[in-house]
Amino acid sequence: MPLHVQTTIFMICMAYLVLHGAIWFALSEQRNAQVRLWCISGLVSGVSVVLLSLRGTISEFAFIYIAQFLMMIGNMGRTIALRLYLPLNIRPAIIFHAMAGLIFYVWMVSAYEAGTSTLALSILFYGFYAIVCIDYFLVGLFLNRHSQTLGPKVLAIGGLVLSGSLAFKASASIMGWGADDIYGRGIDQYVMIAGQFIAITLVNIGFLRIFLDLRQQKNLVTERNLAAAKEHATLLSKHKKELQELLTEREEIIRQLTLSNKTAGMGVLVASLAHELNQPLCAIRLNAQLVERKLNSSDTDVEGARKFLDSVINDNRRAANIISRLRAMFEHQDRADLMLDMHALLRDAVALVQMRADQEVVSIVTEFSDQSAKLKGDSAQLQQVILNLLNNALDALSAIERERKCIYLKTTVANRQLIIHIDDNGCGIPAHLHHSVFELFKTSKAQGMGVGLWLSKTVINGHCGDIQFTSQPGEGTQFEVVLPVN
Repeated sequence: MPLHVQTTIFMICMAYLVLHGAIWFALSEQRNAQVRLWCISGLVSGVSVVLLSLRGTISEFAFIYIAQFLMMIGNMGRTIALRLYLPLNIRPAIIFHAMAGLIFYVWMVSAYEAGTSTLALSILFYGFYAIVCIDYFLVGLFLNRHSQTLGPKVLAIGGLVLSGSLAFKASASIMGWGADDIYGRGIDQYVMIAGQFIAITLVNIGFLRIFLDLRQQKNLVTERNLAAAKEHATLLSKHKKELQELLTEREEIIRQLTLSNKTAGMGVLVASLAHELNQPLCAIRLNAQLVERKLNSSDTDVEGARKFLDSVINDNRRAANIISRLRAMFEHQDRADLMLDMHALLRDAVALVQMRADQEVVSIVTEFSDQSAKLKGDSAQLQQVILNLLNNALDALSAIERERKCIYLKTTVANRQLIIHIDDNGCGIPAHLHHSVFELFKTSKAQGMGVGLWLSKTVINGHCGDIQFTSQPGEGTQFEVVLPVN
């Protein structure tokens, strides 16, 4: 049975439409722009082949102008879609195929308008596509070098068959032993038609396999990344737990060091408080004796006794306040989330060291900001920081002989920060010790533990603040504590 070429060309069109439509339908859930470009371009080429198979039935305008334009667009779109598989800049390929297609289209239309023969137009058509379709083979060859899978091999073979069959058709027409008519019978027509069927099938299978292989590779990479992320999350959870335990231990160490540092520095302070407490107790005893004498006298003086009783009550209140301050200093409870009035805390700290300051003839000058200085924190820890700094200043002043010994305690509130200045005009800190002032177990005092300033910095940093100092040997030291306020 003789082959009807025009019908066979129409069947090629159906192959275009069916194969590209099937790929689009199969991969529609992927919502991939590359797949859409490949399939739409294939469908456009299929419509072009329909028009190319209907010469004599449709107008010459549709056969030359529309069919050639659609074939050019369809082939360019599929070539670019294949190029997207390559790890290269796609822009040069787009420019090349766009320029080549435009030149071919203008050349084809101009040749037709100039009355060029159908044979010459056929040679131009098949020769051009034999050249540009070699890109299918080159892309498949490049991908096969980097991935030894079936998809690139099938694409390379399909591209070779496609370009080879078109080149055979053009060569046969040039040498004059091909079909005499565009739809005539001849070995060149059979080779071209068979090559088209085989090539269209192979390049679509190749495109699909490459896409699925790459998708599988991405899925494997994603699975490995997820497994690694899960393992990383497990390690993070483990490390988080260990870190939490370390932080808990650190807080307990700081609490114990705070208590130890407080106890270690209480010698002079307790002596001062004992002396201060002895005064109201002596006054209470004396006034109680006077009250007893008034009451035992024959002429009872009620008003005089009441006056002495008021003195007893006042002295008792004074003693109670001293004991209360001492008890508050050694209180142990979790107060990290309490709202504190730092100005009140500073006044209490000054009151605790005031007696020692009086004994050593040191003036403590305070100047507090009018603005609120409230913040959340641990009152015991913060009070210990202030006591450390005040006691250090007193130690520095006790080591020198100076006509006027002063400690200046000043606060300012600005930009949601409380700044506490504790300055003294004592002996200062030697320059070679500046770098190690806040280090643990580093001290220049004969009786010191080397804990106070390290602990102070740790506590202030734990309250999201900072502590710095400047010092001139023989002139004094200035400490600056910065804390965030609410």
